[in-house]
Amino acid sequence: MSLMFKVSRRAARSARHPLLRLLVVVGLALAAPVAAFAGGVYVAGQGTSFGKVMGQALSDNPKKSDQPFWIVVSGSDAALLTRSRSSPDTRQMVKTARDRGAEVYVCRSDLVSAGIRDDELIDGVVPMYGYAQKDWSGLLPARKDGIALPADMKQSQRILSSCGGDPKSGT
Repeated sequence: MSLMFKVSRRAARSARHPLLRLLVVVGLALAAPVAAFAGGVYVAGQGTSFGKVMGQALSDNPKKSDQPFWIVVSGSDAALLTRSRSSPDTRQMVKTARDRGAEVYVCRSDLVSAGIRDDELIDGVVPMYGYAQKDWSGLLPARKDGIALPADMKQSQRILSSCGGDPKSGT
């Protein structure tokens, strides 16, 4: 009985120790940014390589969560998502992203420009049409085509303008 009393007394002293409380608060504060960055829209091919964008998306979304995220590939990087031109690393990154809740889109206009057919894409990649900023009525057809867009209108517009040839998007 006296041993239990000593342990309980030690535990009580430790819990009151200000340094221990400070360490707990710091630990929680460091864990919070991980959740804050989960989700979002990542765009490759507009001055940022596919590998870099995919690495950032996977880093920001280290596990499956209720926060979906979107990866849009445009420009010449679209060819990296074909069966004939993708590396095993690329196929694995796409699979990992999909397993974690990502939607991976490639701009249909870039596929057409490169002469790539939809059936040449690796599994898990969905071709999509974009819409210029002046035509946000494209949101409805995109959703009807099975394109899952964020609930946040600005994020949806960012995805669609990435493939829309909007001068502000860099394409």
